[in-house]
This record gives sequence, structure tokens and C-alpha cells, in this order.
Amino acid sequence: MKLFTLFVISIISIGTTCTLLPAIAFSNITEIDDLKRKITLAEPAKRIISLAPNITELLFHIGAGGNIVGVDEFSNYPDEAKTITRVNNHALVNYELILSLQPDLIFSWSSGNGYEIVQRLDELELPVFVIEVTKLPHIPELLKKLGRLTDKTFESKRAAANFYEKLGHLNKLYGDKKRVKTFYQIWDEPIMTLNGEHLVSDVIKICGGVNIFATSSPLVPRVNIETIMKFDPEVIITSGTHERLESWKKTWSRWKNITAVKGGHLYLLPPDLIQRATYRTLDGATYMCKYLDQYREYGS
Repeated sequence: MKLFTLFVISIISIGTTCTLLPAIAFSNITEIDDLKRKITLAEPAKRIISLAPNITELLFHIGAGGNIVGVDEFSNYPDEAKTITRVNNHALVNYELILSLQPDLIFSWSSGNGYEIVQRLDELELPVFVIEVTKLPHIPELLKKLGRLTDKTFESKRAAANFYEKLGHLNKLYGDKKRVKTFYQIWDEPIMTLNGEHLVSDVIKICGGVNIFATSSPLVPRVNIETIMKFDPEVIITSGTHERLESWKKTWSRWKNITAVKGGHLYLLPPDLIQRATYRTLDGATYMCKYLDQYREYGS
């Protein structure tokens, strides 16, 4: 009798367990990307391809780096990203290699990769989530989306909360400070900058600066020295290596009538901290704010 009772209890337990299994299974995950497209996954992505270094960095930041099976040629942070298979560069995408990696999800950078790449991946019936960050508050929201898509919800929410806290601190420090006319240079010949739709312009704004080419078009406009002199920036900032800094300053020394040149307010920012939309953008913003404060303190 005891054996029969135990047998019945075992059957009931097994049946109960089987009944509960569907309740803990993943339901479909749906997110809207920055092209306003609905992306639906049956379960969190376990085999990921990142076509841009900023996306790679964000995925590692929330603990999803171990799921990345392919990256672009410039994904160099953190160090673990350097060992991942390269699937694209600035000009070409290896679609055959991407197909062979059997990704669950591909992350693409809209303005960097271009729509033609997204279109081709769509034709290959590969799921693509397109990203374009133009404002600092977009970064923590993106972190949370990435977390939901990769089953890193807790980690992404924590990272987003920390980002919001640090961003709020910068807003509090610099929100009421004197506006500083700022020129951000990304290329020398021809002279190129970024307009108000780029994340860098938002960083300038957070620091109490004014991007003198905010209303220009396209996203990366070419500008001439006459126009720069007309706007007369109080601070000029570029990004690149320290080896380039002295020659860059020497080039600008020919235009001593520009307030920034006359006062020596020409500064260098590490490109990975300012031109990539990542958690470390806040570090770039801290540098930017410090440089604008130096103009406020010392003037021209």
C-alpha cells in the first residue's frame, strides 16, 4: 500500500512539473528599432553580430559580450572584443561569413552602416535591429532594449540607472552656466564638423556650449575657414591622438583673429569617448565640460 501511495505521488509530482513548464518558457520579445521597425524574437538572442564598435561596447557593458559571434573591424573595446571574428569594415560586409555564423540577431548602426546593408540582410531573412543614437538620454534607453533582447534585463537596468544618475549630475553642474560658442572638428582637409543631429552636439549642449554649426546639413557638413571666422568660436575641439595635437594647433595658429585661437582654447578629446555612443560617452562629456569651463574661467 505504501509503495502504491508513493507511486501515485510521483505521478502527480511529474504531472505538476510538466504543467508548470510552459509558464517558465520565454514568450516572444518585441522591440522597436530606430527605423521604427518592429523586431520580434521567439527567445533572447544567443548568437549576436554587431556591425559597429559602439554597439559591441554596449553589449559587453550589460554582460552580453559572450554571445557576440561577429563584429566590425573597429570593435576594440573591451579587450575581449578584439578576438571576435570580423565580419565587416567601413566599405564591405562579408555576407557569406555572417550567414555561416548563424546569428539570432544582428545589430546595425544606421548612419554608419547605411540602409543598403540593412536591406541586404533583410533579403537574406536575417533579423536586424537598427540603432541611431543622437541624444545622451537615448543611451540608457538603448541599454535597456539591448538587455531585453539578450536576457540581460537586470544588468541593463542597473547600467541605465547609473547613466541617468551621472547625466543628471552633469546637467545640474552646467545647466545654468554661460553659453560657450564651440566648434567641433572631425577632419582637417576639407574641414568637417558635425551638426545638431549628432550625439556630439548634445554633449556640447549638456556642457553649456553652443555648436556653431548645429543648423547645418548634412549630418557631417564640410565648412570653410571664412564661415568659421564669421561664427568666431570661443573653443575649438577635435579628437585624435596626442601626436597630432601640436601640428593641429600649429595649423590653427594662422587664424589668430578667432577667439579660440587667440586665447589658446584648442583641445583634444579621445575619439572613442566622444564619437561613439556608449556608456563611456559620459567620460567624454566630462572632458568637454572641463574644457568649456576653462574658457569661462580664463576667457580670451
